[in-house]
Amino acid sequence: MTKLPKSKVVGAALLLLLIAFVVVAQTPLSSWPFYVDVNTTGSTGLHQVTVPLEVMGKGRDDLGDLRLVDGDNHETPYGIRIRKDTSEEREFGAQVFNEVTVGPSTEATVDLGPSVTEHNEVQVQTAGTDFRRRVVVEGSDSSSQWRTLNSDGVIFRFQANGSGVESNAISYPTSRYRYVRVRVSRDELSDDGAPDIVGVSVKMSVHEEGRLTTWDVLVPSYELNRNQGAHSASWTLDFGSRLPCDRLTLNIADESFYRPFEVEVADDPQTPRLIANGYLTRRAGEEPKPITIRFNQEEHVQKLRLRIIDYANQTLTIQGIKASAPARELVFQLNKQQSAPLRLFFGNPKIGEPHYDFERELSEKLKVTPAEDSVGDVVKNLAYVPEPLPFTERLPWLIYLVLAGSSLALAWILLSLARTTLRTTPKETNEASGTN
Repeated sequence: MTKLPKSKVVGAALLLLLIAFVVVAQTPLSSWPFYVDVNTTGSTGLHQVTVPLEVMGKGRDDLGDLRLVDGDNHETPYGIRIRKDTSEEREFGAQVFNEVTVGPSTEATVDLGPSVTEHNEVQVQTAGTDFRRRVVVEGSDSSSQWRTLNSDGVIFRFQANGSGVESNAISYPTSRYRYVRVRVSRDELSDDGAPDIVGVSVKMSVHEEGRLTTWDVLVPSYELNRNQGAHSASWTLDFGSRLPCDRLTLNIADESFYRPFEVEVADDPQTPRLIANGYLTRRAGEEPKPITIRFNQEEHVQKLRLRIIDYANQTLTIQGIKASAPARELVFQLNKQQSAPLRLFFGNPKIGEPHYDFERELSEKLKVTPAEDSVGDVVKNLAYVPEPLPFTERLPWLIYLVLAGSSLALAWILLSLARTTLRTTPKETNEASGTN
């Protein structure tokens, strides 16, 4: 039997050890540097947890790097719900009939059809301008027996100096009545008779109030500067990490003021970007409530610059600042009871989105109210293996070594060429002299 050389045996053993080390090091959870425990009730069903600031500040803007793992190290699909204020309207195709005048009022009835679904708002268009008219809304299944849905609705329309204001929507408790009747009374100050109803439409209007994540921001010292020649003061706000934000709330001590302001993204001081402007106002004698500045849209930022133009006034005294953004809720389904907390891994912005099917079905699943869970403190993942640095960053000295070696080699070549040239030149000179 032929024996393998000892060097080959040692080399094979080292290779196997290296492969084993790589396999052990690169576990499924080794790509995330941090995690938090998700403390659930342990019961099956739909759950949700509000994503904390520490998680949002260390991951991708869209939170696509999050991974939720149960006690058996199985990945749990989830969906992210951003709790913005939402409004949704659905208008019914309807037929208007029985428009009649009853004394100082005009009535019109709307037939929503036999397959009517829920509705909670009627919009009434009437002729004229500069009026305020009372509206009564009623509902019926048979168009003979009516129940009052709203007895003190108001519609109005006013115009002045080329601009106007108008409201023609009347809301009422969610109903399924097939017939809706509106009665519009004349404005005793501006109408000579019963008003003309131009159109009536019935809608289902749903408004869902959002939910905010709010945190305190350190109020830094202000800097005095000029803005288009006017005296101003600016505060550079640092969140400490990149976070979503769509508003600032200022607690200002001064009794009264009227000052223009600007808010800019200041992550790159050389290229600030304006995201909000307007006026900060408070009249003398008013209750000193906090003032909220809403941005044009939500921003993912670390630094903001608030600039207030003071002109010849004293700089405002800002006692406190809060930043807010629509809350991010992580929604997931537990199909079996859990005795241990789940773990939410995060902190690697290079990880791609998981594209769970669960997220595509989230709106349907949220018809059931999820159980509210909580999270623990941020913990460093001991199994984390950082992505290897590029070769040039791991061995930066190697570049200089290669350059030095190349320079020495080039110098040796040049020196060799020079010596060869010096030896050849005298020989050629002697040969030329002998020929002469």
